[in-house]
Amino acid sequence: MTNLVGIVLLIAGIAALIYGYMESQSARDQTARLVLGRFTQKTLALLIGGAVALVLGLILLL
Repeated sequence: MTNLVGIVLLIAGIAALIYGYMESQSARDQTARLVLGRFTQKTLALLIGGAVALVLGLILLL
């Protein structure tokens, strides 16, 4: 059961990281980065959440 949760978290983390990267390359996010000097909250949430889910998934698989 723990392995299944680990695999799901791993896949969800990878998907969130990919989507977050794609979001960071959008025109809206690049404009926000130019004006504000940082990513939008949505992009940060996707990148950080994806990284956390990925790490937790790897830990559960070990």
